[in-house]
Amino acid sequence: MKPQTRDASTDAQLRHRRRGFFLAIAAIIALALAWQLTPLRDMLDLERLVASLRRLGQQLGPVAAVSSFALACVIAVPLSILMLVCALAFGPALGILYGICGATLGSALSFLLGRWLGQEAISRLAGPKVRYISQRLGHRGVLSSIALRLVPVAPFALVNMVAGVSTIRLRDFLFGSAIGMLPLVLVSALFAEQIVNAATRPGWLTLLFVGITLALVVGGSAVLRRWWREAED
Repeated sequence: MKPQTRDASTDAQLRHRRRGFFLAIAAIIALALAWQLTPLRDMLDLERLVASLRRLGQQLGPVAAVSSFALACVIAVPLSILMLVCALAFGPALGILYGICGATLGSALSFLLGRWLGQEAISRLAGPKVRYISQRLGHRGVLSSIALRLVPVAPFALVNMVAGVSTIRLRDFLFGSAIGMLPLVLVSALFAEQIVNAATRPGWLTLLFVGITLALVVGGSAVLRRWWREAED
């Protein structure tokens, strides 16, 4: 009877964690929408954010700036905006460094939260299809992580949490994420002013950036499918 009691208790704990995982996912989606569709979007004013991050870095040092960047990633502030703010606040070189460090730290926090809440619960309580997808992601952890970053179709924090549920190792995920984020980081750091101008005064640059985003979505999806097919062989 005791083993059965322990099994029942373990299953109950896993169900609670699974519920917590899906609640966290729902919260991230709600936050991502709120940053775009509610008065919260006023808090993402570029000038205000640049001034705040620059002041934080001057008063408390780069660790505080990177930590603030990471926290903003966790609460689903769009990564593209954060990268722009970082580049405008600290310049191209430090913007790249702080951006990569902050995004990597934010990725690790969301990933570990997803792993703690969801991995065991999903692997034991989910169906075979979900476990199959998880194993496929983990089979080529670095390449899968790169492809996930190259397909900007979900909020940054959401991708991190879902990856934490899979069998991808943390180090593979962080390494692949850093590589996959490089195009966004470099473009944001080197062309920050042009991007801001394109957003505030739409023109051919706006169309160019939209085209690049669509190309990344299509290309990243194709690469991800090909890698998964190869991993099956």
